[in-house]
Amino acid sequence: MNPTRMRGTELSYPERQRLEFLLLCKWSLRAIGRDMGRDHSVLSRERRRNAPGGGRYRAARAQGLAGARRPGPPGGSKIDRDPALLAWVEPQLRKGWSPEKVAGRSRLGLAPGGATVCHETVYRWLYRHGGRFGGLPDCLWTRRRRRRSRKGRRPKTAGIGGKVPVTLRPEDGLPGRLESDSMIWSGWKGLLSAQLCRVLKVCRLRPCPDRTAEETLHALRRAAETLPHGFVRDVAFDNGSENALHGTFAEEYGAATYFCAPHSPWQKPQVENLNRTIRHWLPRKTKVSALSDGDWQEIEDRLNNLPRKSLGYLTPNEALNQYLASGALVA
Repeated sequence: MNPTRMRGTELSYPERQRLEFLLLCKWSLRAIGRDMGRDHSVLSRERRRNAPGGGRYRAARAQGLAGARRPGPPGGSKIDRDPALLAWVEPQLRKGWSPEKVAGRSRLGLAPGGATVCHETVYRWLYRHGGRFGGLPDCLWTRRRRRRSRKGRRPKTAGIGGKVPVTLRPEDGLPGRLESDSMIWSGWKGLLSAQLCRVLKVCRLRPCPDRTAEETLHALRRAAETLPHGFVRDVAFDNGSENALHGTFAEEYGAATYFCAPHSPWQKPQVENLNRTIRHWLPRKTKVSALSDGDWQEIEDRLNNLPRKSLGYLTPNEALNQYLASGALVA
């Protein structure tokens, strides 16, 4: 674990115990600082103040000396200060309990000595105090080792006009109703524009060199031009700013456009499943900048020739050919 380094903050008792152990293992203060996420000067001051005369550093003695120097009520986490509570909280977290569940059980009087703890105290202990060690943050479902800001992301949809909710899209089960999404990868300034037919599962993948609305519009045009004339009835988008030019596409191809509600990707589930399949082949840290147009075409062909249970184990290309052979698009 490599948490953000902290300066000028007093060590908790579990940190002092770890410092004692690593000093016995002959680690340098700089190495210990990297391991604990502490500046080495804080550790040097800790040893100098609590192991006078250059003797052996002992965590229990250091904790007592620090408590004697501290005016007022003791600081640190409530969990660190109560060994019985610590011995109860840690096993629950390792069993996969969330901090809310731990707090709720404590309010039922199930913690030692009738102690109670709120979920915020548990989170702070995990991210700032003794709970940071021993892999405990990995026991959370998010596996997050640092706390994220509570401030929401800035909205990026102010420039999108003329949006129609996807809930108003006809649910007639006709082919030609597409879902569109954008995929990004680490270290790549571009994006992958993906379109999928809800019924026939035929997909189109078009890489874009950047994440602008103009490039996404160009990708939509290239995708529509590879499909039969008049096939595209409408397209469902999310609220990303790269979809701001949806009105231009609608005018050019006579296709209606719809938008999901904010933070509701489940309203276009087929393309989200497509993304999951692509992520299985190309994880987020893949260097996709090295892929050529031919490589993307190979991935698209692989998806369009993959048998689907929803199509009676036909491939999307076979289902599209059957639809065209039926004469459904003949005016």
